[in-house]
Amino acid sequence: MNNLFFDLDGTIIDSEKGIVNGLKYMYNEVLGYVPHNDDILRTYIGPTISYSFKKYDNLDGNDPEAQRRVSIFHDYYMTKGWKELSVYDGVYDMLKDLNNSGKEVFIATSKPESIAKKIVDQLEMKPYIRHVFGATDDEKTRSLKEDVISYGIAKTSVKLDPDNLVMVGDRSSDIVGAHKNNLKAIGVTYGFGKRQELADAKSEWIVNKPSDITKIAMEK
Repeated sequence: MNNLFFDLDGTIIDSEKGIVNGLKYMYNEVLGYVPHNDDILRTYIGPTISYSFKKYDNLDGNDPEAQRRVSIFHDYYMTKGWKELSVYDGVYDMLKDLNNSGKEVFIATSKPESIAKKIVDQLEMKPYIRHVFGATDDEKTRSLKEDVISYGIAKTSVKLDPDNLVMVGDRSSDIVGAHKNNLKAIGVTYGFGKRQELADAKSEWIVNKPSDITKIAMEK
């Protein structure tokens, strides 16, 4: 495989601190308290935030209140939370090895594209990443992973097809999004998703560390 789409949160970066802090800020601003524990708040990482509002708060993503909450979350995340992250061990080496082997690397994230680009720039990953694809800033458009992937395939100047492209991610939404675009997927266990979640989504490969991704890319 010559081309790889990578999820960002839970695959390239550990963004738990910034996202959870942003969610707590949002709930405190809206409700005056945080209705969910940290274990539940961590599950917000990966799927769209509107999906989690529906699941945990019975609040439809199209409800004006949901959009108000997204806006408040962004008030925190876009000023402070996006910097509260770390890079998983082995990721820089993986990116360098893929780059040195002539592989094209892309980011495909449900995060707003503008903030994802800022993170890639801040972490000095731009030399290794061809393009960054993500949701619109209001997260109303192109937020589902399947839509981000199809948008990326259509937008990039690199010739991509299912035979030379794979999606790498830590949540079932990454695997499902890949399959809906006729791509195979590599699920990673070092992020926020669990092995069983990835297996249930029928990920073609499941790996435990970034160097395993490099091995698969070299073999296929």
